[in-house]
Amino acid sequence: MISLNIEKKEFLKGLSVVQGITGKKTTLPILSHMLMEWKDNKLYLTGTDLETAIREELNAETINEGKASVSAKKLYEIVRELPEEEVKIERKENNWISIKCGRSVFNLAGLDPEEFPSLPKFNDKLFSKIQTKNFREMIEKTVYAASNEESRYNLNGVFFTFKKIDQKEIPDEKEKSWVRMVATDGHRLSLIELVSKAINGIEKGVIIPKKSLLEMKKLISDQEGYSTRGGSVSGGEEIDVYFDQTHGFFKLGKTLMIIRTIDGEYPEYEQVIPKDNDKKLRVLKDKMYGCLKRISTMANERVEGIKISLKTNEMEISSFHQDFGDAMEEMDIEYTGIPIDIGFNARYLLEAINTIDSEEFIIELKDSGSAVLIKPEPEKENFYQISIVMPMRV
Repeated sequence: MISLNIEKKEFLKGLSVVQGITGKKTTLPILSHMLMEWKDNKLYLTGTDLETAIREELNAETINEGKASVSAKKLYEIVRELPEEEVKIERKENNWISIKCGRSVFNLAGLDPEEFPSLPKFNDKLFSKIQTKNFREMIEKTVYAASNEESRYNLNGVFFTFKKIDQKEIPDEKEKSWVRMVATDGHRLSLIELVSKAINGIEKGVIIPKKSLLEMKKLISDQEGYSTRGGSVSGGEEIDVYFDQTHGFFKLGKTLMIIRTIDGEYPEYEQVIPKDNDKKLRVLKDKMYGCLKRISTMANERVEGIKISLKTNEMEISSFHQDFGDAMEEMDIEYTGIPIDIGFNARYLLEAINTIDSEEFIIELKDSGSAVLIKPEPEKENFYQISIVMPMRV
């Protein structure tokens, strides 16, 4: 007996969202599966890797209630190739399901759905709203600086917190706060904050895993892209979010994402933000980005070191490779300070510059041994962004 009917387009949209986090480097077979639950003319698809979970709600015609657990990858591959017709699903014995579409029939083996990990409970009343575009932008401008070293687990994520708005600074924003994201790997730091509604659970700050935030960014971007292609998406202009002591909960339309936060103390990052960088230079973003890309081709692949030499209104960027040779390029800038030579990891500079939206940016520095501060010019209203890069010997 058929358990449910669903349009292929609707089914495929949900499968593409959920299957992205399943089956990656897992020794537990159930984690490579997707949980399917159907009732009340809804089909719910759930996938998890125990750190991130996604639950998608789809419209369907349900003949009876039921659930199944099948390979997420294989189900996605099957449905993707089906003709553009209604898909009929039947739950069979021994946790198998039958998939019928047009004249095609697939019988897919499954596991006991009761073995699928249960999702943490959440409270609908605690959700706060933040602009989806703003949240995606905050992720994009910070996550690159988070550490990839597993031993430094508290730096493997992005710190999410807020501070109250100074009414003298921004009047008429009594219900809002500065929402802040920070990421660092010990060699560079990225910080962004913007005015938004207060979010429950981040008063003391939470650490969100880098991998989970990249999945969140992909989810937001996919839904935005689907919308621009003329499709209808379950998401919208705002995302609902709140945190409890162990998890973050995010609702984007009919998609629910649950992220387990990192348990640990985030370092005192504010102490490394330079306060006395008295030398300032103004640079055109595209010119410096292109120059760095060219010169870094001759840098050592392991340390990626380049040298920047500053003198009045001129910057020279150079690199040396013991096996291949050297490279140098000069460019005009606005700078009136004393001459300085300073070395950097080219990739760290490129990634920091790439997050800047303005045509120009400011570099503030002190000397050849101190961290530099990079920020957009001009700064946006109700928006604050800085990047910090430590120098290196080259």
